[in-house]
Amino acid sequence: MERRSLLGNRRGYSLGELLWVIVILSIIAGLALPRLDWLRYRLNAETRNVSLQLSYAQRLAVSLQHNVQVTIDHGNRRLVVDEDANNDGVFSVGERRRIVQLDDGINFEQVTAPSLPAPSPTNELTLIVFRRDGSADQNGVIYMNTNRAVNRNSATDARALEIVRATGRAYQYKYTSVGWLKEN
Repeated sequence: MERRSLLGNRRGYSLGELLWVIVILSIIAGLALPRLDWLRYRLNAETRNVSLQLSYAQRLAVSLQHNVQVTIDHGNRRLVVDEDANNDGVFSVGERRRIVQLDDGINFEQVTAPSLPAPSPTNELTLIVFRRDGSADQNGVIYMNTNRAVNRNSATDARALEIVRATGRAYQYKYTSVGWLKEN
């Protein structure tokens, strides 16, 4: 006795069925892609990168047993990491310097975002010195934002890194509609 399947002798999908699936997936993708905010993803990545560079500078100060200075260059949108081998506070010949450039569209701006809530520090840092014991020379905040938010005078994309003096650790914050939210 010969067995027949419910679909007959069918072994695959027709070209028309495959085209309908492609059309439906294209419509779904067309609705979803405009909702993705790639610039905000890049801002989050750059915030993590700056936090990582600060952590690296702190570990470098501990392992080399001399100060490491991190300068936040607002105008050129970059971090400058100087290994201060003679602890004089000045970059000299023979000392290493590393420059970390921010991604296009990202900058060190606070714009209209309020300061971090108490007990966080309110001073915006332009120079951080990590000492041999891993501590920072001062408490402070580094604000980051997108050029889009700066042009719109909006705080929706604002991020902040709070530097704790005693530990030298950087805590990340994200600005939301209800205020600052600590991320780590």
